[in-house]
Amino acid sequence: MNKTKRVFVAIGSVFCLVLLGSSAFSQGLSEQYPPITVGTAFEPMGWNSYEASELIGHHVTTPTGATLGQISSLVIDRTNGRIALVILSDVPNIGGEVLAIPTSSVTKVGPNTWRFNPGSMEIGLAAGAGYVTQDPYVYALTYHPSYSEFYGLPSDIDIAWLTEIYQHYGQVPYWTEKGEQEPKAMELCESDRLMGAEVKLPGGDVAGRINDFVIDSSDGRIAFLVLSDVPGRPTTLVAVPFGTLTTRSGDAFVLNTTQEHLAAARSFDESRDLNNSRWAGDVYRYFGQQPYWTEEMRMAPASEKSEGMWGTPSPFEGYEMYGD
Repeated sequence: MNKTKRVFVAIGSVFCLVLLGSSAFSQGLSEQYPPITVGTAFEPMGWNSYEASELIGHHVTTPTGATLGQISSLVIDRTNGRIALVILSDVPNIGGEVLAIPTSSVTKVGPNTWRFNPGSMEIGLAAGAGYVTQDPYVYALTYHPSYSEFYGLPSDIDIAWLTEIYQHYGQVPYWTEKGEQEPKAMELCESDRLMGAEVKLPGGDVAGRINDFVIDSSDGRIAFLVLSDVPGRPTTLVAVPFGTLTTRSGDAFVLNTTQEHLAAARSFDESRDLNNSRWAGDVYRYFGQQPYWTEEMRMAPASEKSEGMWGTPSPFEGYEMYGD
């Protein structure tokens, strides 16, 4: 064997030893520090929301760009804590009547921009001169006779009418798809009954006024009530889970909490807190409720240094947890 060949053999032997050593070293590290697998339980679920005041007063357009009407009110299903209907005014062709459409018929497509979602409705070129001169969606929704049950809002809303409205607009009634309760007639009311209403504590003391509500855009659920005029906190807003609200005889709204607990709750800042699922989860737990948007959640007592949803520091940490 010549000198050059011996050199190559030696280098090859050293290289093999290095590889074997590296492999053994890597195996040792793998056993000592196994790879971390992040499962679905540790991944935050998306949560997108908006305030009712962001919805009311804005126009709804059709997929072809025509104006269908202006959102003037909402119908709240207090049985399930959802927005059941969106009420449109200034609708063409129906003589000043309002148009009540399912919440799922309205989709947010941009800041202050809402679009009609036809669902499974068939919008086509049906008989009628209106299709020649009008937007096809506007015509399809407003060509019925003036006495049509699809126009106006009954003084007493029942489940049969509500179901027919959902089916007419090509939407699946959420109380059948989600396995929730059927809305009760006495539990359906317009949003202006709640907006600005005074709420009390179980003992009769004033808790504040309903300034707004936060709506989950995925299903129309009312995630939070936003309170103003909370005693001792005249300049701040406080968000409480909608599930803390109950009613008593008459129009009395009651929050199932205490004055001390409400006074210590963190202030609500829409620019910081909207769409923050960790903040939302901490607020729910603070008021003793399980966040509905999580598939699995173990209840934990609220504390000033509580951990967040996935075992990481709470978003409250780093600034005042309670109070202003």
